[in-house]
Formats: sequence, structure tokens, C-alpha cells
Amino acid sequence: MENIKLKNFKDKGWTWIGRPADNYGQYYHDANTNLWVSYNEAPSEVTKFAEQTFKKGWIVTMIKQPPGSFLPGHTDTHYKFRLKNKHARLKDIVRYCVFLQDWKPGHYFELDYKPLVSWSKGDICVIKPNIHHRSANAGDEMKYTLQITGILN
Repeated sequence: MENIKLKNFKDKGWTWIGRPADNYGQYYHDANTNLWVSYNEAPSEVTKFAEQTFKKGWIVTMIKQPPGSFLPGHTDTHYKFRLKNKHARLKDIVRYCVFLQDWKPGHYFELDYKPLVSWSKGDICVIKPNIHHRSANAGDEMKYTLQITGILN
């Protein structure tokens, strides 16, 4: 797994916005899909990495997932990125998931039906278009991740 050398992430000074639940089915609702996002803000090490890795026009979103929250299995449409980059083809768009803290018990991420655990802060996994993934926080502390979406250089 590729890694960005991150300093210890602190939840301080970011603009968090509550994200309403999407329609994931009968078992998922606002109470168990609760999370916050911060758009266009990131630790400086992530911004430098993105500038070197992606063509102009990349976007970044931080995700703060509280204990008891699930992001059910889905594939991404990259809607926000494609709004800003009208000529981008879905097959060319890549999303990097960056873990902003070391793995903690109960923190879970699944990519292409395979579980990921025991990550280190700064670890990156690549989410290509049409790849199924999900996230859960069954732990006792907030889970922080970040997504960089763009087209690789």
C-alpha cells in the first residue's frame, strides 16, 4: 500500500458538514449512516501529494465517521468531480482513500469485497470506477479518512 507521510491528524479547525443519508435500503437511515464531510480541506501533506499525483482539477473530501455509523456497500459515480470536470470520462477517474489515523479496533473498510484493517496513518488504497466498497465504525472513537478524486498525471 502506498503511503503519505502524515503528521498526527487533529480534528481541529476543519469545516465539518453533516451529510444526509443516501437511499441504501430498508436497514439504513439517518441514525446509522450519520457522518460528516469537509470539502476542499486537507492536511498540507495530502495537498502536496495530490498536486504531484493528479492533473489539475482534483478534489478532496475528508470524512468523519462516528461510532455506530455505516457507509453501506456502493460504487462511486464521482458526481461532484464530473460537475467540475465536464469532459472527464468515468473510466479515467481515480479515487484514493487516505487513512488519516492508524487503524483502531472496530474501524473497517472494504474494497472489492475484501476487508481492510490494520492500516497505518497515511496509507492509501485506490478505488477505481465501479469497484464496490463500504465503511463502518463499530469502534469507540471517531474514524477519519480522506478521498482524493481526479485523473492521474
